[in-house]
Amino acid sequence: MVALGGELAPVRRIEVGAEMRVSASEIRIAPGRSTTFFFDARILPDEISLEGRERFQRLGLSEDHLVLVPSSAFREGERLRLGLRFRDGAAPERVTFVLVVDSSLSESQVEVYRRARSVESYRQEVDELRGRLLQVQFELDRLQLEGRSSGELETFFATLEGTESIWIGQLPRSKVVVPPDVFVSHIDLVAYRPRWRAIRLRLRARAGGAGWVATGASLTASNGRNLKGVSHWQSAPLRDDVAQTLVVLVESSTEVESGRFILKLWDAKGRTVMVEGVSLK
Repeated sequence: MVALGGELAPVRRIEVGAEMRVSASEIRIAPGRSTTFFFDARILPDEISLEGRERFQRLGLSEDHLVLVPSSAFREGERLRLGLRFRDGAAPERVTFVLVVDSSLSESQVEVYRRARSVESYRQEVDELRGRLLQVQFELDRLQLEGRSSGELETFFATLEGTESIWIGQLPRSKVVVPPDVFVSHIDLVAYRPRWRAIRLRLRARAGGAGWVATGASLTASNGRNLKGVSHWQSAPLRDDVAQTLVVLVESSTEVESGRFILKLWDAKGRTVMVEGVSLK
């Protein structure tokens, strides 16, 4: 989305949810021009955190909207974090944005839609996952001894959350390149060291992208070497209303050196998702 000659960008719509865990969205602001955030859930105006707050020409707050007018004191390309907290205590409790000063592009209206989830639902899910974890860890040990793999492993990744034995963290990366009809909302590194590691992505279809299914996957090192022992699994073809899980599994026998990799995923039509700067360590 680009606006030239100081034109205003279209209305920006952002969806946040506890299960989505997306990175902080970037919002373009420009000195002397207003940017208004509208929220479909009430926020706490007294608990806003805004970097460089004293340099804004105007700051208007209420329980359902926020108005920002940057002053000329901001330099081009400057990045500022904006944090907000919702009033009802449901998840996600907070949302964070990154404001980017760009005099050529001002996003005048940002609409934020929240998928709330109760804390009690989290407790129930954790209890269920603990029970599943005991069963799956036993299965993993058995398969390891037999030198075999199973689709059970990839299915387990789709809903797995952090435990003491299995480490899950947001994957360090530098750039994500996707076709116009595919959206990547989150990327995790899942590791059960020293046995295996995997990259878990959450994808959603944009207009025209419904039905996208990865038919191939590769991990390429900076020296051009493709890792062997890389397989992938996808929960279902992409849809525009529900995010799907895609897992790229690196076998335990695969030697993984330090450094960054390029992850590529493609479908039968050649539409490629590429993630640069991937670290597997």
